[in-house]
Amino acid sequence: MPVQVAFMQLSSCWGCHQSLLNAHLGLLGILPELEIVYWPAVVDFKHDSLEAREDSSIVVGFIEGLIRTHEDLENTKLMRKKCQIIIAFGSCACYGGIPGLSNLYKKDDLLQRKFIEAESITESRIPDQNVPPIEDYIVNVKEIIGVDIFLPGCPPTTDNIIASISYLLSLLAPDPEKKDVNKCVCEQCSLYKDECLIEKGKLCFGPITASGCDLKCPENGSPCVGCFKASSKVGDKGKSLLNLLTSIGEIDTPTGLDIQKFLALYLGLSNLEHMYFKGDLLQRLAKEPDTFSEKIISTSNGNQKVLEIKMTGNELIDNIIGLLLYILRDSPEFKFSQKTVCSTCDREVVDKVFTEIKRDYEGLPTMDTCFFEQGYVCLGPVTKAGCGTICLNKANAPCLGCYGPPENIKDAGAKFLSTYCSIAQNEPEEIAQIIKDPAGLFYRFTLPSSIFRRKRDDFKEDK
Repeated sequence: MPVQVAFMQLSSCWGCHQSLLNAHLGLLGILPELEIVYWPAVVDFKHDSLEAREDSSIVVGFIEGLIRTHEDLENTKLMRKKCQIIIAFGSCACYGGIPGLSNLYKKDDLLQRKFIEAESITESRIPDQNVPPIEDYIVNVKEIIGVDIFLPGCPPTTDNIIASISYLLSLLAPDPEKKDVNKCVCEQCSLYKDECLIEKGKLCFGPITASGCDLKCPENGSPCVGCFKASSKVGDKGKSLLNLLTSIGEIDTPTGLDIQKFLALYLGLSNLEHMYFKGDLLQRLAKEPDTFSEKIISTSNGNQKVLEIKMTGNELIDNIIGLLLYILRDSPEFKFSQKTVCSTCDREVVDKVFTEIKRDYEGLPTMDTCFFEQGYVCLGPVTKAGCGTICLNKANAPCLGCYGPPENIKDAGAKFLSTYCSIAQNEPEEIAQIIKDPAGLFYRFTLPSSIFRRKRDDFKEDK
């Protein structure tokens, strides 16, 4: 049965939707799996048709653009109400985008410049008929509603969009015919009675994994790593597995990797660099560990703290997953990080030290040497990988940061400033003289999501 999807355009240039349509024949593989119920820019659906739909009846909703007008604000809330999963689609929806730089000014100043003072104005008048009122400043979509998936880029590449949609469809796809959720791996394992790996103190997730897999890893000396995902019936040794986990203490590197591998397979995590998915518990654990609640469970080894998880509907399985995440969260062996644009760039790097600072229009950079070493400002060190380094390796242009920061960087602009100044061989006054617009350069796409967010009155407390 096709998955119902809706597309909402807030204030934007429509470039993200255009990037999706640029898939052309590549859409043929996914369109039959989708039922588009709202996409007014492409299909003639009226706004009241979206309002009339039952709450949470649409599976996936894509929101492109930023909240500039009151209409944008109301449409954002409407999409959250009607859709089960919300995707912030493009840099504007994820971080505020280039229009987010308007937060450096007051609303009245923007209106005055746009409609009264601009050189191209022929009739000085602020329109007030048939236009929605604008908000005082731009607030990120995620500040208004809960967002499940962030798919950045200005615009996101066509391949990334198709990969993300395909991944979501895979989560909703039917199980393999051989999969039997009413049984667990233990029930088909010849080691169950005498040679059980769990009884030998080895992590094996057979008691909570659905049966049907032909590999039978335990019989070949390797523990079950959860490929067939959750069983509705926990095996007899499920409690033994939980007790084994509570006795581990500090984990070593192999154990940490085994736990992460299991969670990725068992929970069907995306492992896609270009997007952030809150349903990916490893990503969430790295980026937003404080969003997890703790609880205490009783085990044969005493009371044990776990993270509260409601993934499978089976309390024992959820407790095991919660315990694994709890173990990882406080362990130095949890090495979840995302690559930056620098790590995927083809340019040769010697030491990333520069003595000369150039504006983009000065000279012509070579195609083989790091932009930093040529004197050009490039935000690659603080920008999430996944774009395919199109600007750097194909357009011969420095990275401007449209994919936003990796999950372990809170504020890309501040991080870049500290990095840039640490490697510069120039005096601060010289840097300030050449970089005329630091906010527009370092926060081009991310100002509303930065620690600054917007301009505030100098002598008034922000309310």
